[in-house]
Amino acid sequence: MNIEYWMSTRRRGRCRRMRRRGVMVILMMFLLVGLLAAAAFSVDVAYMQLVRTELRRATDAGARAGGEALSRTEKPDLARAAAKAAAARNTVAGKPLVLEDADIVFGNSAEGRDGKWHFAAGVEPFNSVQVDGNRTANSASGNVALFFGRAFGTNDFAPSMSAIVMQGQSSKRDFAVVVDRSGSMNSRSGGRGSASRWQALLGAFGGFLAALADTKDEEEIGLASYSSTSSIDEFLTDRHGDPTHTLNRLRPGGATNIHSGIVNGTRVLTQSARGRSDAVKIMVVMTDGKHNRGPEPILAARAAVVEGITIYTITFGHGADVTRMSAVANAAGGKHYHAPTAADLRAIFRKVVTDSEGLAFVK
Repeated sequence: MNIEYWMSTRRRGRCRRMRRRGVMVILMMFLLVGLLAAAAFSVDVAYMQLVRTELRRATDAGARAGGEALSRTEKPDLARAAAKAAAARNTVAGKPLVLEDADIVFGNSAEGRDGKWHFAAGVEPFNSVQVDGNRTANSASGNVALFFGRAFGTNDFAPSMSAIVMQGQSSKRDFAVVVDRSGSMNSRSGGRGSASRWQALLGAFGGFLAALADTKDEEEIGLASYSSTSSIDEFLTDRHGDPTHTLNRLRPGGATNIHSGIVNGTRVLTQSARGRSDAVKIMVVMTDGKHNRGPEPILAARAAVVEGITIYTITFGHGADVTRMSAVANAAGGKHYHAPTAADLRAIFRKVVTDSEGLAFVK
């Protein structure tokens, strides 16, 4: 074989391989840029969804607080202040949601011929509160900056949500009672010879059912309980004796995972076969101790708000975490109560029934 021909053939082959490698490098660069762009786009899309969820939660909390205050005081000024305070306790894109007076509208809701409730702004007598939650350029909190939006020609986005709460229109309430069955519930509720905290809870729950029987509302009741983990002990039922029998069969023991209890309380209200779309969803969460297992309870409370659930919290005894449970109630548009004694616990469970009357949440 001619040596020069052989060398020329090798040089041509080497050049072709180098050209192919060069083309592959360029192709890989284009693919990498595309992957980075897709990743950046996905991050912003996920962030936008998170912000919308946060805005829904903050707007709903403001509407619930405003509606509760209007029902209790019949004074729009106090209701407006309550709505602003509740919304500001919830962050949207890292900032508290600031409501202006124009974002809170009072009016009258009435049932139309189509069977739906219709809100008329400014019409008296006021029985409804509409809250408009905005993160727009003209809002008090401003719009929301995106991480990578500039690369796609959009620096920010401006979500808006609206929620309406009306008072005195619904006669249907779905309750999920979430009780603490941790080991501390075996402790005495008072001095020597007094009943255990668990026995005090059983008595208070009986009083709660008796208070419900005295109302004219149509109520369904479900039960969840928690210690180190939680369980759904009774889905919604109109046979109020069933949760009582179930509660009597439970036995305290273990740690205190309030987060898990709220999660299953939410499932009781959203996954029960007897759940009603036109009923007010109310969760009552009771504890005698401090949360010491699982994620923070307020995270589960915020998720419950998105499902249209109002949470009332009850702390029992001197070792209960009043601060944390107050935050849970505030985040979910409800109230917190503290019961130092068994007698207080019975009275508070009855009070929850009356305090939660007269509100209907409308999306």
